[in-house]
Amino acid sequence: MNFGLEEMISMVAAVISLLLFIFVVDWKYFREWVVVFLFKALLDLIWGSPVVSLNLIKYPIRLLPHYYETSILFELWVFPILCILYNQVTRQRGLWPIVYYALLFSAGITAIEYPLERYTDLIEYIEWSWLTTFYTLTITFLISRSFIAFYRWGCDYFRYK
Repeated sequence: MNFGLEEMISMVAAVISLLLFIFVVDWKYFREWVVVFLFKALLDLIWGSPVVSLNLIKYPIRLLPHYYETSILFELWVFPILCILYNQVTRQRGLWPIVYYALLFSAGITAIEYPLERYTDLIEYIEWSWLTTFYTLTITFLISRSFIAFYRWGCDYFRYK
């Protein structure tokens, strides 16, 4: 097995995500975080697969390349965990902090992704840009926050019915 820079970066991302998942996530909200994780993973597959199929982005080096054209490590592990952390940070906050943190998390991810696109084979922009990454990440963070707010409301509303 050839273990290059891209594989090392992928392994580090997976391990850091695991450590964040174990040590930073507030587990007293376990039920909510499972819902956020699964919702975000589903949203990423639904949104990410067409992006690759439309040749907007390409992932030359990825896990299970014979089965998936997308970066399943990012879409099914790293991004859902970051989304849990985003929802944890914004759990008791108002509208402006929710938007601010969505922009902040998106900027951080974009700041990491852009050099990865320029200097590695993990991602290749075809008809895409760092700005597109930034605003699509922001939108998906806000969608996940809206979904978990709806989920909490539904749990409270239907609890005694």
